[in-house]
Amino acid sequence: MPDIECLEVMPAEFYKNADRVILEGYNCNCQKYWKEQDRFIVYKADREGLAEIVNSPIDQSNIATLLELSKYHTDSNVIISGGHTVVNLNDRFAISKEVEESVDFCLDYIIRSATTLGIQPDFLMEINDFYMEKSDGDEIDGANNYRKKAISPYIIPEKVNQKILDIKENNQIQIKAFYVSEKNMADRFRRHIKNSLSDTSKFRKEGSSIWMLDKNTSFEIIKNNKPTCAAGNAATFRAIRHKISSNKSFDNYTSHIGVFPLCSMKNVLDGYRAALSFYDLNLPSLLVFFGKSCFK
Repeated sequence: MPDIECLEVMPAEFYKNADRVILEGYNCNCQKYWKEQDRFIVYKADREGLAEIVNSPIDQSNIATLLELSKYHTDSNVIISGGHTVVNLNDRFAISKEVEESVDFCLDYIIRSATTLGIQPDFLMEINDFYMEKSDGDEIDGANNYRKKAISPYIIPEKVNQKILDIKENNQIQIKAFYVSEKNMADRFRRHIKNSLSDTSKFRKEGSSIWMLDKNTSFEIIKNNKPTCAAGNAATFRAIRHKISSNKSFDNYTSHIGVFPLCSMKNVLDGYRAALSFYDLNLPSLLVFFGKSCFK
């Protein structure tokens, strides 16, 4: 299975008769929600580490700010990830208002980048499938049937699909779209580090948890014997940068813009730190945070 999979754009008529319900009465188990004021925050991320470079109100100038930053921190081989979401098992084709705003931001950025910079980024949706469970989330494992049905394959949400169709018609821009399972990436990271856990300069074991050590900070990458969201983000950054085939590594994207909800900021930043340390990542990125959650 590839790390990052194609997100097929569907005919508009597809959704009229498609089965929308995976689990009736489902409630998202994710409890993460940004409780402070919504802000537009940008981190510059590269081999030197992470640095906050923007922290401003949400307004109409945010995309222009990002376009200007991208001139100096990304190149022409770039992908923008956004629409970070938990699949709603009550309606697999629905997305929340904040996810829709994230998608709009990414797609608007693609249009403006293509017209003003002459660079058209591809688009990646990151699926937070840690929380697609019937229970409280403790039964997270690869055999979960609800997760399998929701992401194998993941079907593009109806509003996202229509936005991409409209852009093709109105702007003559063909969006190349992909998706990635955060849970699959987290499991992959756990497999990758299995033979390196004895390296006490990078890892510390505490009972059923494993902490990753990075300069003056540490964070859990395995918690209660399960990989964390930080682990999923680490392997996702690596998959954006490289295609891996038969233990051979090929270039994929050489720069990246990531758009995430504010509640995921620590996990994303820790994931980038983990990728720098373990994979020796070379993926200049702008990590953008706004919106309070990926499911509200």
